[in-house]
Amino acid sequence: MKRKLLTLTLLLITAVSFAQNQTEGSKYGPFLTNKFFDNWFISAGGGIQWMYGEHDTQASFKNRITPAIDFSLGKWITPAIGVRAQFGGFTMRGLSTDPTAKFIEGPSDDCPGCFEEKFNFFNLHGDLMWNISNTIGGYRQDRTLEFIPFLGVGYARSHKKDIYPVYKEASATVGLLNKIRLSPAVDFNVELKALLVNDRFDGYEIGQGIEELVAATIGFTYNFKKRGFDRYVEPVPCDYTPYNSKIADLEKRIADADAKAGKLASDLAAEKNKKPEVVKSVEYIASPIAIFFPINQSRLTDMDLINLGNFAEVVKKSGKTYKILGSADKATGNKRINMKLSQDRANSVYNALVNKFGVNPSQLEVIAKGDENEPFDKPVLNRVVILE
Repeated sequence: MKRKLLTLTLLLITAVSFAQNQTEGSKYGPFLTNKFFDNWFISAGGGIQWMYGEHDTQASFKNRITPAIDFSLGKWITPAIGVRAQFGGFTMRGLSTDPTAKFIEGPSDDCPGCFEEKFNFFNLHGDLMWNISNTIGGYRQDRTLEFIPFLGVGYARSHKKDIYPVYKEASATVGLLNKIRLSPAVDFNVELKALLVNDRFDGYEIGQGIEELVAATIGFTYNFKKRGFDRYVEPVPCDYTPYNSKIADLEKRIADADAKAGKLASDLAAEKNKKPEVVKSVEYIASPIAIFFPINQSRLTDMDLINLGNFAEVVKKSGKTYKILGSADKATGNKRINMKLSQDRANSVYNALVNKFGVNPSQLEVIAKGDENEPFDKPVLNRVVILE
């Protein structure tokens, strides 16, 4: 009954996987070969296991169940083919009719004349995995359920404390892995597998030849980056027509540039052969002048106006800007009086240049220094306006 239930479960999982492929679509290859460090994964699981030996089925199923663990490291080479190494095992229970068997525990309550046996074992094996879901339905990285049978060979070892010999046997493993995608990095696994070893693996041999150990585990897989496979894309031949047109246009531009360069070289040679021309440039520069005033005076004399008239002509021709610096001597008056006096003297010169001689006001800058600026070493000379 239990075997029929297990078979029905496997058929149901297969049907769900195939139905998902049909409803959600398929993606077929070919795919690029991945690099060595691509598509690696690591798995861990735990569950139950039981033995099918010569007399084991005479014991109740619950008395034959023992814990099972497994750890795996593997790599998908293509979307359909992968390899892995798995370490699994723990303990195993069974029945024997031979009281001298190595792993005997005591008489069995389930089988008169039988003896219970218990031993530890592990199986280290390498598996070749075939992803039927990707083979039939096409590769899809986001598929939720995948159906993966596998077949492997390895090394199995059974032992019990203080019992000799230790049995070391070649092993064969066959099974089915159902992978449920939780995220791109993590899968949930349901795995059913059978271990086939020599008949003496459980401590006694009666000629059956093969001992079968079955395990059912659940666990998780972590998929290392890079995950998945890249589809091969057929190269599209390049259309070089635009590039050829661009090259032809550039070649024409280069030819035009060469022609212009030749003309420029000819014009340059002609210019070099010309006699040099003398170019005259006249620059008007007004030299600084000083207008002196009597004490406490800011009125210009006729002589001052003559000098300012000559200065104004040069200023107008030069187009430059000039400063009108008004000063007073600190030997007389006070700072307030001297500041006003220097301002009046500078304004008298400014008004004469602008209003009498027609100088552009933008060419003049009036600066009153009071008695803070004494350009000369005598008081009488510091009652002055300097234009520069």
